[in-house]
Amino acid sequence: MAESQEVEIFRDEGNLFVKDHSGLVILEEASSGRASVSVTCARVSWYPILVWWRFRKKLEPWREASGDIDEVGNGWILAKDSQGIPVAELREECSGNGVVEGKIRIPEGVSDNWIRWRLKAHEGERFLGFGERFNAVDQTGNKLYVWTEEGAYGLGERLGPLFEGKPWNPFPNGPTTAYKPMPFFISTRGYGLLIETTARVEYDVCSSDPGVLEVVVWDRSFRWILFYGSTPFEVVRKYTAYTGRATLPAPWVFAPWNDAIFGSGRVREVARKLREAKIPTTAIWTEDWQGGFFVPSIRRKKGFYTIFPIRYKVDRTLYPDARELSDELHRNGFRWLSYFFPYIKKGSREYREGREKGYFLKNRRGGTSHIPGLWHRYGHIDLTFDEAKRWYMEFLEENVRTGFDGWMADFGEYVPPGSITSTGKSGLLHHNEFPLLWQKMHRELLDSLRPDGDYVFFCRSASVGSQKYAPVFWSGDSNTDFEKYDGLPSNLPAVLSAGLCGLPFWAADIAGYVVATKARDKELFYRWTEFATFLSVMRTHHGTKPLSCWQFDTDEETLEFFGEYARLHTALFPYIYKLAYEACETGIPPVRHLILHYPEDERAVAVGDEFLLGDRVLVAPVLKRGARGRSVYFPPDEWIDYWSGEGSSGPLDKIVSSPIEHIPVYLRKGSILPTLDLPVDTLACVEPDSGLIGFDEALSTIRFTQYSNGKDSMKLWDGTDVKMWRSPGISASDLQEGTVVFEEGRMLEEGAPDELQPKRRKSADLVISASGESIKFKVTDLNGGVLASASYKSAKEESSIKRKCVTFEWR
Repeated sequence: MAESQEVEIFRDEGNLFVKDHSGLVILEEASSGRASVSVTCARVSWYPILVWWRFRKKLEPWREASGDIDEVGNGWILAKDSQGIPVAELREECSGNGVVEGKIRIPEGVSDNWIRWRLKAHEGERFLGFGERFNAVDQTGNKLYVWTEEGAYGLGERLGPLFEGKPWNPFPNGPTTAYKPMPFFISTRGYGLLIETTARVEYDVCSSDPGVLEVVVWDRSFRWILFYGSTPFEVVRKYTAYTGRATLPAPWVFAPWNDAIFGSGRVREVARKLREAKIPTTAIWTEDWQGGFFVPSIRRKKGFYTIFPIRYKVDRTLYPDARELSDELHRNGFRWLSYFFPYIKKGSREYREGREKGYFLKNRRGGTSHIPGLWHRYGHIDLTFDEAKRWYMEFLEENVRTGFDGWMADFGEYVPPGSITSTGKSGLLHHNEFPLLWQKMHRELLDSLRPDGDYVFFCRSASVGSQKYAPVFWSGDSNTDFEKYDGLPSNLPAVLSAGLCGLPFWAADIAGYVVATKARDKELFYRWTEFATFLSVMRTHHGTKPLSCWQFDTDEETLEFFGEYARLHTALFPYIYKLAYEACETGIPPVRHLILHYPEDERAVAVGDEFLLGDRVLVAPVLKRGARGRSVYFPPDEWIDYWSGEGSSGPLDKIVSSPIEHIPVYLRKGSILPTLDLPVDTLACVEPDSGLIGFDEALSTIRFTQYSNGKDSMKLWDGTDVKMWRSPGISASDLQEGTVVFEEGRMLEEGAPDELQPKRRKSADLVISASGESIKFKVTDLNGGVLASASYKSAKEESSIKRKCVTFEWR
């Protein structure tokens, strides 16, 4: 038996047990009826369906380990079957700090090549995560697998409901297919479990047997790591400490991004509209920088707009003045983003060069391995070959020289199972590994060209640890509808499960991308915009039918609506950036499942249609067409409506009104919310004479709002400390009639005008603006009793931000 400060591990009759410090068994192998470890000899074949792979498996009978084990040295034990034939070698040890590491492997000389491991599922135990998943966050009762691929393709709002609640979906591999699957889950029993392998992993999460979680690994060995934590918050912290944490992106990444295509003229038109309408935007993303066309070309209004095949050089018909356009965008406070993917079209000049030099994955005959789909055949870059990586990086470097500041690093899910890398690894093992190499390459290149971090790239696929390299992820090619498995509703479990598995900075295509049944309409655009406002990154996309899809400027009402929510997202920058900083320090994502803060509340654990932004903002997006209200679950705290100031005390289910331009948002009672105080144009740095409000000026003023009474404190990313307090039972008139007494700093007669703030229906009870590196004051009644107080202290040594005005308000 081995012990640590927090957990102990031991075997009883051959089965593994892990106990926490209180003696509670948090994990144990399942032994009743069938052995916990078994192996088989599997033969696998595969065939493509569109852009997905289907597998045929032929398995010999599973050989199960009996309860007898032999010690074989160095901490290893040998499990045998009932005939005394070796099944598997096992080893586990406590690494300290509540982490247990183990390994299961098939002994040399044994022909079996797959391992099955069965764990006991206790009554009421739930299993969340498994990477980014669109069907749910809690996967208890489901079968799923870890094989990165195109996400589940929904059937639209008309047919989609026919498949709700069913374990399968005809397009293509069921509702649990995922771009970012990961062999990691969090148990409500108090641990997280990582299966460390790049092989395909299949899970039966209490589907066949409610008392068993079954893991099947398509390889001869794997490591597993258990992360014990008294709360899921602690589990995520330990898991990300092991797999790696994100690096804080440039501040401008957290202001809205807008899509613009169809050439230099349209890009300039979009940039002009955004600035004239005072819609804060930092990045413009142009995926057709290398070309695009309509299919069919004679029906542009109804046709699909495609950028394939990718050509890796600027399309001088669409963008004849790309360098000049980039300079113009930069002068106007924009960053300009492009598009790349890891495939080279067969027959192109680049393909011929890459094939001649051996830069692509090989097939079993030694020729080039091609990927299916996308209307063409492509060679797949082999990033295990350093020379091939350097060759591909030349395309990226040329793109930066053209004036781009980053790109969508798309795809990464298409490694053919039968391909072979330069190192001899099969596609079955390289497939799940490739996204990590793909993201690492982009990071390496951009870090070398822009060591100050003034760039971004964003990714669709991911592997365990991808957050170390990719600044931002997005949900992939969602459909332009309200369908559960691939429309707007699917994006909420996606961001929550991704966050639990280490991916902190996440975005979605506002109103979706793929027009599966009909182009997106105004209602979908409104509801998706509201949802995206409270993500760490807010960005638009034109959709596959851009001339019929609703856009941010389709009509004046939408332009005004989108501007209002873009201003709200930008105003939240001090809070979102604080959360981003904490994510890089702790691994806890800005957008959080309720379980991270309310693990003891069974209702909070089960809620999958609302989320927390940080620890104090509760967001309940409307996810159904035609809905003008929804049921909101308030976890055990008191909550203040952001818009009306009305209070609700949890735990509570409550029907709330939500007109089409409104999203239910609540603040934990007594909490402070920091916001920007000026009508910001961009969060990029701009020249002083540009006429724009950029990063430096935007951060020169800040507002701290306390919601209702209580006491709260906050520390921002730059070291700024703020404390606010309001006495219970104090009315707005009491505050307004009180006397403001300053101990440090000085009061300003005017702060930022209220009309420049994002709209809220309820006015503040009291607003005080002040200046100084250290501010401290209180509000007293006629008898000297303190009604409210606030203090602010900047971190002069940690920050170059010089604030001219700090505003405090109580609501």
